[in-house]
Amino acid sequence: KEARRSVAYRWVVRPLRRLLVHDDDSFRVTLAIGDGGNDIAMIQESHVGIGIAGQEGLQASRAADFSIGQFRFLQRLVLVHGRWSYVRVSQFVMGTFYKCMAFYLTQLVFQFMAGFSGTSLFESWTLSMYNTLFSILPVLVVGVFEQDLRPHTLLDYPELYRDMGPRNHLFTVPEFLRRVVVPGILHAIVTAYLPLAADLHLGEHAASNDRYTTSVIVYGIMVLTVALKIAYMDVRRWVLFTHLAVVASLALWLVWNAVLGGLYPTAPQDGFFVRGVFSRLIANAAFWLQWIVFATIPLCLSVLLRLVYSVRDPVERRLAAWCALERSREHAQNKARRREWLRNPDARSFHQI
Repeated sequence: KEARRSVAYRWVVRPLRRLLVHDDDSFRVTLAIGDGGNDIAMIQESHVGIGIAGQEGLQASRAADFSIGQFRFLQRLVLVHGRWSYVRVSQFVMGTFYKCMAFYLTQLVFQFMAGFSGTSLFESWTLSMYNTLFSILPVLVVGVFEQDLRPHTLLDYPELYRDMGPRNHLFTVPEFLRRVVVPGILHAIVTAYLPLAADLHLGEHAASNDRYTTSVIVYGIMVLTVALKIAYMDVRRWVLFTHLAVVASLALWLVWNAVLGGLYPTAPQDGFFVRGVFSRLIANAAFWLQWIVFATIPLCLSVLLRLVYSVRDPVERRLAAWCALERSREHAQNKARRREWLRNPDARSFHQI
């Protein structure tokens, strides 16, 4: 019995525990730093190699992943840019999996309505454009511009680095289930089922919705939901490109449907009557109301899931507290600058110049 227990623990319990529980530093990586040609083997063998471009030449810098000019820059490279890189890559991967899972699971939900006949809910050209045009910009912005905390905060409190990379907080199986699987399934069910169940008779001559009308509604709700969740709910700091990505994604979807509805053949292709459908839908207020209301419901579910999870996760609570503290400090600094600008005429003329 003891032997069986030992084998079960070794091959079943311990792998599952390592997969689901991350309460230690077992996911550490090795960093090597050098400035000469004799350090090249060490730099290439480590997980992350850093070369110093100095008096001994550029051999180490050319063989490294990152290059710095002086050793003192290592602190900022690791604590600030290293942490930002981990957060960006994690958010980008999670967002990519989420948007694909949420969208393509709507096809599975539709099969329950279609008797599992294999009929596609979406027109083939529009289906192929989802990852290419309509959902790529929000995840790209997150993967490039996300900065959850300011550099001075990360440098003053190095312990903030420990929660991310060394303890692998954002890239674990539980995080994947929470950020990708659960929201993806819920959003697919809500986004696909509610328009099918509502059937607001948006078809031609106020008839019941045909397949292409339903697909346009479901597709638009999903594009709006995915863009808002990835760009605004999964990040901690918004930038100008965040808003531009959302606006561009929605604008591309509207333009694509308008062009497709005007150029599509009059005869149905693969059972879809596309010609003139979108122009009729955008002239109907019920379409826009359905688009906004049915996109709000899954976003509210995401907010609820995030609140429940933040209560149970101490790391999320600490990050939320730091973000709130930074925002309050920035608000106070901006308020002080405006007050000084109003009081000092010289500073006012300088800013105007």
